[in-house]
Amino acid sequence: MDPPHFSGTIPAVPKRGLFAVTSVSSMQNHNMKRSEDSNRTKRRKIAVACDDCRTRKVRCDGVQPVCGPCSKRADEGKCVYTGDLEKKRATQSYITSLENRIKLLESPKASERASLSVFTPHHSLSSLSPAGTPQGHPETPINKVQNTGFPDQPEALEDGGHDGVNAMVGSLEEGHANQGFFGSSSAAGFMRQIKIAVDRRVSSPERHPSGSNRGLGSNLLSNRNGKHQSTVPAYVLPPRRTADSLMEVYWDYVFPLYPFLDSGHMKGEYTKLWRGDTLQYDENMVMCTFNVIFALASQLADFVPPREREAAADAFFSRAKGLFQFNLWDTGSAGLIQCLLLMAQYLQSTDSAHQCWIVTGLAIRNAQSLGLHLPQTIARFSSFQEQQLARKLWHGCVLMDRVMSMTFGRPAMISKISSGAVPLPVLVDDEFIPVNATVEPTQPTQKQSIMVFYAKTLELYEIMNEVLLSLHKPIPDDGPGETHQFYFNSTNSDGEHTIFELDHSLTRWAQSLPAHLRTGSTAAVHNPIFFRQGIVLNARFLHVRILLFRPILSKYCTMRESLRRNSMIAISDSLPHRVALQCSIICVKVAQESIEMIYNNVPVDGTGGPLPAWWYNILYIYTAATVLIAGRLCSAISEEIADSSMTRSWDCALEILRKYQDYSFSARRCVAALEILYEQVIAEDHQPNEQPNSQGLLNDISFGEGMNTEMMESFEFPDFQDMSWLNSVPSNLF
Repeated sequence: MDPPHFSGTIPAVPKRGLFAVTSVSSMQNHNMKRSEDSNRTKRRKIAVACDDCRTRKVRCDGVQPVCGPCSKRADEGKCVYTGDLEKKRATQSYITSLENRIKLLESPKASERASLSVFTPHHSLSSLSPAGTPQGHPETPINKVQNTGFPDQPEALEDGGHDGVNAMVGSLEEGHANQGFFGSSSAAGFMRQIKIAVDRRVSSPERHPSGSNRGLGSNLLSNRNGKHQSTVPAYVLPPRRTADSLMEVYWDYVFPLYPFLDSGHMKGEYTKLWRGDTLQYDENMVMCTFNVIFALASQLADFVPPREREAAADAFFSRAKGLFQFNLWDTGSAGLIQCLLLMAQYLQSTDSAHQCWIVTGLAIRNAQSLGLHLPQTIARFSSFQEQQLARKLWHGCVLMDRVMSMTFGRPAMISKISSGAVPLPVLVDDEFIPVNATVEPTQPTQKQSIMVFYAKTLELYEIMNEVLLSLHKPIPDDGPGETHQFYFNSTNSDGEHTIFELDHSLTRWAQSLPAHLRTGSTAAVHNPIFFRQGIVLNARFLHVRILLFRPILSKYCTMRESLRRNSMIAISDSLPHRVALQCSIICVKVAQESIEMIYNNVPVDGTGGPLPAWWYNILYIYTAATVLIAGRLCSAISEEIADSSMTRSWDCALEILRKYQDYSFSARRCVAALEILYEQVIAEDHQPNEQPNSQGLLNDISFGEGMNTEMMESFEFPDFQDMSWLNSVPSNLF
């Protein structure tokens, strides 16, 4: 069918609203006019004129260095622009050019230029979520069909891409939150201060005031993260009943001692996991964290036979390692720090000493990169719940750092000043902290918080750190005078403390304990969590006291020979001898008290009971037992402590360690090491002028069930003139 035919022009239609319909002829005329106008040369409007043209009132084209009118004159020279308007515009033009240059340098395409090669991670520092939720990627619960397609990946080099942030210089402009916190000593911090000063001098309506650290997110629990999910998640969970039992062990047995998590959020994620609901946080990190929890609980669960615990725990931890997506080029998150702290806890129960040390360091560095070591960072989080979690995480790093420093005899990563800069977590349980609370909540009256134990532990470990810094370092071997000067000098150097000051600090700490954390207190009898917290805290306190006096015991065992050679001073009248002797006696008695306390609380049914985790018990007992051996080397100590008392403590120590032989190879190794040391002491007493034949002793020593001489080949037998063995544990213990 042919279209309808129209003759002439389309009749005009009245205008309606913003648009109107016109006739074809009028539209053609309008287009012709626009074409003619476009062919005309538009008069150029120049707002800038040189001084010569301005004086002669000649239109200047503003060309530099010589404008058009001035170039036609005989006395051609460079034009001068001095007008006030031109000065302002020139300044603004210069600032604009600098800003454009910075934007160009920091644009994503800048990575294509070889001269701008700098590193950057993929995600933003504002993603401080407990489990680092990715943004822009779907979250799939466990029991839903998985998408096997690969998500789009951002263009990046193998080293993590580029974002205009140099490893040494730092960020040159605001907005690079993904590189973390930069302090005042960094080049980025200095540039930020200069920029603030420039902003104050040169104001602009388009310029916004610079924050002190705008890159830091204000929401610790936000679910923003640019980190991508795994393409095909391989999630494996134990049966629901087993999983629930392991989680119960964690919340009742581990969490009250190490409250590193936000219990409300993690319990909520666990419930969503089994319901098939979408998780709030990054699925991989949540599943990784739960598997670490299962591994840790497997080492402590009474319903898991001791001989099966190591294999069960290793299976869960292997799954956690498979889910752990740590990228060295990425900035961490709260979820990453939580998971690393739990991993460090678990690795303490294994023979993976190096991994435990490294994982703890990773947690600390990631916390520092988020600025969690600064009180001003904590204050910027929007809710008190987030502030409490940030405090927990930072002080969890401090606690593990102190434990690792003590265990390995290595320098701590966190300084004394930094450890105390952030306030301790508030003594309020998670269940009493509202989600959106902006003010500090309070614990209900007459209900003690489990966080009191955490706070007192942190205080105790700070004293322990002072002990390590002040006393556990190389000392001269030039004689008793130097030893007395080192241990008992009344003048402090470099913030160090004398043994008397440190002992006084421990005494004050013990006196400050609340009633429900004191051993034997009736306030804790009806509460199993508080009862266990009190016993664990007492075990830690006794161990720190041993660490306080052990260096003097070690030196006293070798100092006695030097005193004998000095005929001018009688041994009984020597002040260094008397002070060192009393400190050594105290050390041995504290070791006996530690052994007795643990021995009296070991349940007869083989369960864990109220004691610390079994790997800590092994450490505490081994440390105390070596002190007993050192005490046997000194007749002056034996005169003060009855031999029957020493023998009972020794037998109790070995009995405890033998009960843990099924838990770990480390316990069997400790038993063997102690028996060898003890036999050497006996041999030295009977052969004072001869070095005992350590290899010959191997065939005569009972190592306990499952022990043999082959496992002892790696032992280095000590020279008792060198007391370094007193400050160490078997190499595979921690």
